[in-house]
Amino acid sequence: MGFLAVLALPLLVLGISGIIYIYQSVRWLLSKSAVQNKVVVITDAISGLGKECSRVFHTGGARLVLCGRTWEKLEALYDALISVADPSITYAPKLILMDISDINCIQDVAKEILNCYGCVDILINNASMKVKGAVQSISLELDKKIMDANYFGPITLTKAILPSMISRRSGQIVLINSIQGKIGIPFRAAYAASKHAAVGFFDCLRAEMEEFDISVSTVNPTFICSYHRQPAPGNWEASIWKFFFRKVAYGVHPVEVAEEVLCTEYQIPA
Repeated sequence: MGFLAVLALPLLVLGISGIIYIYQSVRWLLSKSAVQNKVVVITDAISGLGKECSRVFHTGGARLVLCGRTWEKLEALYDALISVADPSITYAPKLILMDISDINCIQDVAKEILNCYGCVDILINNASMKVKGAVQSISLELDKKIMDANYFGPITLTKAILPSMISRRSGQIVLINSIQGKIGIPFRAAYAASKHAAVGFFDCLRAEMEEFDISVSTVNPTFICSYHRQPAPGNWEASIWKFFFRKVAYGVHPVEVAEEVLCTEYQIPA
């Protein structure tokens, strides 16, 4: 009896792990099928996270409209995407120059986006600007610039695309925000304030858009690690706590966040 009791715990853990794995696999496959042929707009597609979002949606068969501030980097991303994808089940991405902090140009950019395919099924607000410093050392001009990039930019683009979604009674809007939109930490006042503002706006928008069958999601990761920053080798690498140590010390990898963004497109709770 004692032997069976000892054996039961690892079997239970193994069984639960298997169920979680199957659930995540099914969720992933359903998410990929949900975006096939959908028109997906990704802002700041040339960032680390933007590239990963572009990759997962492109391989899922979405019709991408990729926005970024540098044409050369957009072209490089375009080449990278089409070089590894099956052209029989994917679409060549459309490229559009856009600086999300340039509020005066966003209306024209929105028209250009809508002209690509005539509609937008999924809008992913990914563009963002970071700043670090004590409150007294950050100028009011920089505060305003951060608010333009992280708040006024995304809501201006969203408002420009929204009438098209409402008229079709269909669409999904995703805000890739930050955990600092939920909590504030020292030396991030301007950044956290802009992220809190964005969360407040999109939470209200979610409630307002329910009657039009338009879903609004926010993704609030902890800090996202850079592709160029790799964990230093050490004895802890072999530890069972390796996974958690990497999360705390180096942040969430862009691939993980991109996959979570993809899963928001199929409405299954994480």
